[in-house]
Amino acid sequence: MMSGVKLEALWSPVHHDKFILWGPDITLYEVSRIKEIEKKTTFTPVSSTRGATVLASQSASGVRCVDISAIPEQPEPLLALGYANGRVALTTLKQTYDPLGLVGREFSPRYPRLCNSVSWSHMETNMLAVAMEKNRSDHCILIWDVYRGSILSEEAKVTDAASSSSVAEAPRPLAEMGLSETAHCVTWANFSNRTLIASMNLKYIKIFDLRDLSSKAVNMTTTRYCYGVSAEPCGGYQIASRGEGVACVWDARALQRPLLTLQHPRPLAQLQWCPTRRNLLVSLQRDSSALRVYDIQQATSDNKVNMSDSALVGQAVEAELEEQSTPGPSVIERDVTVGSAPAAPLVAFSWHPAHEARLLAVCASGALVDYTVCERVTVSWGGEGSLVWTGGGGALRLMRDDFYAAIKDISYVMKRRAQTDYGLKPDLWQNADLADDDALSGLWHFLALSKSLVEDGCIRNSPWKHPGVRTVLRSVGDGGYRSEIVPSLLPDLPNRRVTIYRGAAAAALPDPYLRALLRFLAASAPAHPHHHPPPPHQPDLAAVLNETEMRLEDRVAFACIFLSDSALHEYVAATSAELAARGELGGVLLTGASLDALPLLQRWLEATGDVQSVALVAARCFTPDLLKDPRTTNWLDSYRSVLDSWQLWWARCALDTWVCGAGAADWAPGAAAADWAPGAGPVPRAVCVACTYCGKSVAAPPGHARPRAAFTRLPPPAAKMKQISSCPNCRKPLPRCGVCSLHVGTGAGGGGAGAAGAGAAFGSWFSWCVACRHGGHAQHLINWFKEHTECPVSSCNCHCATLDPPDRH
Repeated sequence: MMSGVKLEALWSPVHHDKFILWGPDITLYEVSRIKEIEKKTTFTPVSSTRGATVLASQSASGVRCVDISAIPEQPEPLLALGYANGRVALTTLKQTYDPLGLVGREFSPRYPRLCNSVSWSHMETNMLAVAMEKNRSDHCILIWDVYRGSILSEEAKVTDAASSSSVAEAPRPLAEMGLSETAHCVTWANFSNRTLIASMNLKYIKIFDLRDLSSKAVNMTTTRYCYGVSAEPCGGYQIASRGEGVACVWDARALQRPLLTLQHPRPLAQLQWCPTRRNLLVSLQRDSSALRVYDIQQATSDNKVNMSDSALVGQAVEAELEEQSTPGPSVIERDVTVGSAPAAPLVAFSWHPAHEARLLAVCASGALVDYTVCERVTVSWGGEGSLVWTGGGGALRLMRDDFYAAIKDISYVMKRRAQTDYGLKPDLWQNADLADDDALSGLWHFLALSKSLVEDGCIRNSPWKHPGVRTVLRSVGDGGYRSEIVPSLLPDLPNRRVTIYRGAAAAALPDPYLRALLRFLAASAPAHPHHHPPPPHQPDLAAVLNETEMRLEDRVAFACIFLSDSALHEYVAATSAELAARGELGGVLLTGASLDALPLLQRWLEATGDVQSVALVAARCFTPDLLKDPRTTNWLDSYRSVLDSWQLWWARCALDTWVCGAGAADWAPGAAAADWAPGAGPVPRAVCVACTYCGKSVAAPPGHARPRAAFTRLPPPAAKMKQISSCPNCRKPLPRCGVCSLHVGTGAGGGGAGAAGAGAAFGSWFSWCVACRHGGHAQHLINWFKEHTECPVSSCNCHCATLDPPDRH
């Protein structure tokens, strides 16, 4: 097909597998899968899996515009053809049964003139709009009801048949608009019933409401970019129009100015909205091989507005635009190349009416391309671990916890453990039951065992809180140990050595302990049993020690019994390095909670992503020096961030409490905590209540003797020493209780954990509202808010008790 010939493609809104291609001829195609097309049938491939078969074709001589009807009763696509003389004819290219009698009907204007556009209504499918050139005595927009005079009005035909001499009356248009004007393009609006949008007189975009009997435009604007007007098909108020290299997007409720002005380097050949995706506009430039896709990001309202009241509409939209933080909607544009490289210039395209983001493109060479525009996907992780991404049709798709539970995602497992206080139980062995993992369960049990051995004095002088096997090994020495009972079990063991090996291999014993037993018996026999006395014999126990299916603790126990000191040290060091390289938690049995355990835990973290377990092990079992290691700090900070994103505040506080108790100098914020050194006691308090006058803490540090002036009165009785009603630094009075009007204040100890027991009862503590800053004694406030919701201060209307969120723990 030659370049320069006008071509246009249209999908049928009813028959979703059929489309027409018209230019010099009008051809009806049917699209189906290539494997479903009958053999020896000629077809045009439109994609790798689909082909288009020609069903019918006819000449398009004199045809200026075409549109396909959305009448669902038609067995084949019903076409409205607009001719150069203004006549509009209804036809189907493939002659079949016509249940409505519409095929062959014609509609002609009062005065012949060029027909510029025809448009079927998708809401009232019997309505057909026609746009024509100017005539000083006729209207340029005619609305036809195709059912009038058809087979549907058979009763009227029977009545008129009685007088054969009468001439059949020509059909009249249902409505007429635009007297002595020119209509270039006409389309039906989707935001309101019986509403028409037209581009007229080279400079106007007008909106007509057929329910308004005056036939005047209810809204209009003046612009030179008025051609190819089209309404957003998904029910929105957006209108698109084009001009010389410019595309404009309008709001039908306020046509005073365009919402968007989209510049193009070349003149536009076509502009069309996507019928299956809101706010998606596609333009085709002349002699271009790519389509430009505009994704208009705008928060639109679903409130319906009466289009006849233009003043009310304008005020509502102006107010809505003023409320927006941006001057208009934002747009994301991208170019889409249709087909394979090298891409040929495109002359037309048509969106599929039902299939999402699917379009048919027509190349200048006549080739057809069935293409799906890939959706721009935006992915977002939620704080609770949910994954949300944009789907088709403006929908949001959510991946919930059920999916993560099915695949046993580590984030879901960690959150479920955190909700059960995993790692925070007072006894280490209690955490093993919550781990729901054999490796982690064994780790917590070993840590509990090593802690008990240290506390009971079985392991002494250990630099670590949880020593491992390497910590308690003796220094390297000579000598070894070999059981003398083994040869006596089988007197003829040396003669049966080969038999045992062959029997074990042939039987392929499934039990690793039985295999290790046979290999141990075979290795323990001396090479010359009849020599007396027997020479020293060091059995080769590598086959037993390398039996990886045995539990690590059993292999280490076997090595401790039967290997010499030097061999034992070598075996433990080699096994420890091997387990650390693989990141197996069983290696903590050898390393303990020491510096050697850091590479092992880091490797296990990289393999599993379980930052929760390594952080909790560090908080519970590491010494202050190990807590300063950058790897440990990174684990703790990462797990704190995870707990914050899950809003598990209790678990976060408990974690910080354990780290504080372990003596991490760099954990607590503030200067006082930063100056603290390991071994100097608990971390100093970093948060305090400050005096409103001097700004210093109202709690005197422990052992602090406040200077007293001479001749001051004697101190009060000891029973009242805990009550402090003034600042210990400037002696200004503390605030008064909002309930009892007495000065609040309770003596407080230092920053230690035992200081809480030295203070007064909780009822004498004081608290305050962070909103109104009024407060009082804790017990007074508790009793007050049992019966009231407002602040106890008479001049305050703050609802203090309702500001606190419910306790989630």
